[in-house]
Amino acid sequence: MLPCTANQCWSAAVVQPVAPGVYVALQPFADRFNDSNSTIIILDDSVVVVDTQTTLTATRAILEQLHRITDKPVRWVINTHWHGDHVQGNQVYREAFSSVQFVAQVKTREDMAQRATVELKDDVANLPGQIEKYRQMLTSGHASDGESLTAQQRGLLEMRVATFSSQLPDLRQTHIVLPDVTFDRTLSLYSGNREIRLIHYPGHTRGDVVVFLPAEKVLITGDLVDDMPYTGDGFPVALVKTLHEIDQLDFDLMIPGHGGIKKGHEHLHLVTRLFESIVSQVRDGVRLGLSLEDIKKKVNVEQFRAPLTGGEEHATRAFEGFVPVAIERAYLEARQTANR
Repeated sequence: MLPCTANQCWSAAVVQPVAPGVYVALQPFADRFNDSNSTIIILDDSVVVVDTQTTLTATRAILEQLHRITDKPVRWVINTHWHGDHVQGNQVYREAFSSVQFVAQVKTREDMAQRATVELKDDVANLPGQIEKYRQMLTSGHASDGESLTAQQRGLLEMRVATFSSQLPDLRQTHIVLPDVTFDRTLSLYSGNREIRLIHYPGHTRGDVVVFLPAEKVLITGDLVDDMPYTGDGFPVALVKTLHEIDQLDFDLMIPGHGGIKKGHEHLHLVTRLFESIVSQVRDGVRLGLSLEDIKKKVNVEQFRAPLTGGEEHATRAFEGFVPVAIERAYLEARQTANR
């Protein structure tokens, strides 16, 4: 965790080049699950930014670095999906560039107007109580179930207190800026010889978009292919189909919504196998009439733990949180299919 001042603490994403005219602002390794990456694409006379951050402060830090790269204005901001850590910083670009336009899949705009707006309001209302609850647990040394905190639990609570405390002042000043331009299946932006191709692929949410640069062979995936993909608002069955379709794109570099740059298709294949295994095992459990809790105990994806996490603390914690959620979502899908 980065050191915090009395009022602020944010991820110091560092902007770096990945291809001619293409830059990525990667979150620090230990903080990669807490906020999103951004990709910056320099056009002939303007700039495209893919995704913003959770807080205004974090987004402004990236914009400051962008100004050091180019004096061209940001013309387009693409939101790959509706989650707050990819859209709440839109406000910064609207304030900095009067003519900027925001682009998203049509369902993402709907979810930003409804779900993202409600979640931001709820966060502002509920975070103070959550922070106080976590502080009391740290002081007492006991979890909510009365058991003594493990070292891992204490580290997680300390991280949450620091993160939420730093975010809250910004969130109180934030409002959701909705897309000006929406599309259904595909949309391409052109500048000179550069094509920026947006393709709708559901899975992480219902309105996910990948941003593909065919000439540069760079694929920006949003949260469809992360270090540790989360499907709490997603659809594991659709995600498997999406991952196979993404694999057909001709890319050499993949920039995820969270985590480091991936070379080639190896990580994509690993994530695909993980979700194929979850979906298949859950379907088998539903066919046998098992309950969700029994299926959670039965599903075994341990073979994917080491390849995905490398034993790293934050990734291991994410694996242990994301896999049960994926099982729950796959169970709902399997039940719906079985009841048709």
